[in-house]
Amino acid sequence: MDDTNRKGTPPKGKRGLRRKLILSMLLVGTLPLIIGLVMAFIQGTKEIREVNGESFEALAIETAKTLDLVINDEIAMTSQMTTDVEVISELENRRDRLAEYNEQGLQALLDEENQKWTENDPKLTESITQGKLVQLLRRYYGGTVVDPGHPVPIVTRSATRGLFITDIEGRLVASLGSTLPYLHKEEPWWQGAFNKGVGQPYLGDLTFIEGEGKNDGKAGAYTFALSLPIMDSIRYQAIGVLHRIYDAKEFFSPSIDTIQFGDTGHAMIIDGDGVVLRCPILPTGFRLTDTELIPLVTPMHNGWTEAPTDGHGGQRSDFLGFDLFRNIIGFAPLPNTSRITQASTGKGWHLFVWQSSSELFAPIDQLFTWISVFGVLAVGLLVTLGAIASGRIVTPIRQLQKAAILIGSGEWQEEAAKRIVGGKWQEPVKIKTGDELEELADEVNKMSRQLASTFSGLESQVELKTQVLNSIPDPVIILNESQEIQYLNHASKEAFNLVTNGEVEGQSLFQILHIDETTQKKLGREFQSIRASYITPDQVNLDSTPTSSTPTIKDPLHHHAKSDSSADRQEIHCDNGTFRYEWFTVGTQPGHDTGIGIVLRDLTKESQQQDQLIKEEKLAGLEVLTQGIGHELNNPLVGVIGLGEAIQEEQSPDQVKEYARAIVQHGRRMASIIRDFTGQATRQLKGKSTQVNLNEQVDHVLNIVKNAHEGSTLDIQTHYQSLPLLRGNSEELSQALTNIITNAVQALNAKGKLEISTVAEGENILLTIRDSGPGMSRSHLSKIFDPFFTTKRQGEGSGLGLTIARRIIQKHGGQIEIESEEGVGTTCRITFPLNHPSSP
Repeated sequence: MDDTNRKGTPPKGKRGLRRKLILSMLLVGTLPLIIGLVMAFIQGTKEIREVNGESFEALAIETAKTLDLVINDEIAMTSQMTTDVEVISELENRRDRLAEYNEQGLQALLDEENQKWTENDPKLTESITQGKLVQLLRRYYGGTVVDPGHPVPIVTRSATRGLFITDIEGRLVASLGSTLPYLHKEEPWWQGAFNKGVGQPYLGDLTFIEGEGKNDGKAGAYTFALSLPIMDSIRYQAIGVLHRIYDAKEFFSPSIDTIQFGDTGHAMIIDGDGVVLRCPILPTGFRLTDTELIPLVTPMHNGWTEAPTDGHGGQRSDFLGFDLFRNIIGFAPLPNTSRITQASTGKGWHLFVWQSSSELFAPIDQLFTWISVFGVLAVGLLVTLGAIASGRIVTPIRQLQKAAILIGSGEWQEEAAKRIVGGKWQEPVKIKTGDELEELADEVNKMSRQLASTFSGLESQVELKTQVLNSIPDPVIILNESQEIQYLNHASKEAFNLVTNGEVEGQSLFQILHIDETTQKKLGREFQSIRASYITPDQVNLDSTPTSSTPTIKDPLHHHAKSDSSADRQEIHCDNGTFRYEWFTVGTQPGHDTGIGIVLRDLTKESQQQDQLIKEEKLAGLEVLTQGIGHELNNPLVGVIGLGEAIQEEQSPDQVKEYARAIVQHGRRMASIIRDFTGQATRQLKGKSTQVNLNEQVDHVLNIVKNAHEGSTLDIQTHYQSLPLLRGNSEELSQALTNIITNAVQALNAKGKLEISTVAEGENILLTIRDSGPGMSRSHLSKIFDPFFTTKRQGEGSGLGLTIARRIIQKHGGQIEIESEEGVGTTCRITFPLNHPSSP
């Protein structure tokens, strides 16, 4: 439907130029503001991120060093117990006594003592919990042994949840508690500290121990254990292990809980698996759930990073719905402590410092708020100025639009008649703005005058083009999008007897083309495919590319060479005639449907001539074949007749037998020729289709050919690739390869080079046989597969070898191609498909 009314007024729904001008001015004004806001936001965020990241990293390093010093001091103080003379003397005595037992006796002793400990034997319990070494442990625990005037700090003593000594077999020697197991040799901490007698410090993983008493070894808290080896008096061999258990929360709280800044900033210590050793917010023993965060904060070096989450159950802060603020975390490993834990459990201890991103980036939020308020005021001012300026531009443009609509709708002729007043042309558009709009109005007036002068010649041009189409001797039909006839030339009316039927425009194409239903559907599909591939709603799409199913669009007036492939020919049979057809497109005026044309060429006489030519070629081939049979059979037949006449006159029985044998040989020769010609040779090769290795088949044939030409100086080179098995009849393939390779060897005349190669190409196998013989001329090359054709001398060949070889190869679904150049050599390429269902 036309978008204009009879007065040439544009529809109200399309009056959007004023709005566009206002939006353009608004965009020009607000774009620098937005860019400045974004740049300030990005730069401020970057500065805060880098400054706080470096600060968090420095705080993490300092705290890690402090905590590492505390742990090293604790190890040093605890290790004083392992060097006490009384402890070493008692463990050496126990070691010496145990050395007197054999393996069975030692195991019996351990089982007996473990049973007594389990049954709370008074004597054994008293020796372990009230003995001389226990009193020594208590003094060390209180700090009076090391420095009576400066006891162990209360934090260390209160954090201790267990303290005991084991001997060389892991038995309890002295303990501050009585609820421990008696034997510890199989415990990981004991084996790690004892280290096969070499000894090394051992710091264990965080473990939850249930219990009520603080010194019974099983306090109800998350703990970690320090195990130190006790060496003998000459520091050669470990003779026991000192094991101390600490409450992780009480041990780390003095060093961690005091580091807090802002409302959310704090430090926390975790192990390599993300298990919390101490955090002011998270409970000890809690495992961080964010698998992305743990590897970011647990490397064995210092640094800071942006993390997806904070590790405390909160997500990163969003800004206006966008994920812009990532959590900043500074981290550092405990250097000396991590070396011990890495050797003990394979995991380091790490400290990281964190502050909530909402608190960290609060200054950026305030800055953005102030800039946003200023931006809103600026936008309001720009809208006001844009409305005033657009009014001075839109009014003259609407006058130009009205004139353009009149010209486009064809009503400009009526308006032009009104403009001629007193024989003088009146300009239809008057705009006096002194700028480009006034110049545009002048150009519109010039265009109006030019259209008036040029429109008169359009009808003559249309008539000329119609005469051109009518002069074409082939039928030309142009269709609309509904496959209805828009135009047909005189040749179409004569070809389909439409001269006396009147006008046929508007009828369906198939009302004049009397074709079968299948062909109608085929033409319909091609028509729709052309429309989808070449035609846009208002124009011919010259840049589009047709699909594989789209018919080829050709110039109907240009002569095309005939294609040898029947697949390329587009033909239909109509009214006892054969027509070749081609599609073409017809460009029309904008806003109108684009036409699709079809040109038909009568091939009836051409098809009849072609059929006659094929028959003549077949007769000529049959004549050549008959002559070949006669030539091949004539020589042995003459010999048979001559020998038969000789037998009639021969008196000697021996000579008669000799003639009879010669007759039999000639008869076999004729039978062989007939068998090869009729294909009996291939039918006599019995055997089922099997999996054949083509490389082995070629080698087998080569050996046969070499033996038949023994003494020759041929240079035979083979290049085989690993091939999949080929399904076929091995005897038939052997016969075909023998014929081809024998021809190549005979062409070389006992000297030269023969190259044979195989290669797998996708779903096919390619066999190449190349010789350096004299080659063949082009005239001979075109006849090599004809029966009885041969370039050899009389008696050297029957001319059926390549004919039979090609028959066998094609039977297996393959193809054979031969290329030859005189003086260079001959190349034979044989292709076999892997998936051909070869029959026996």
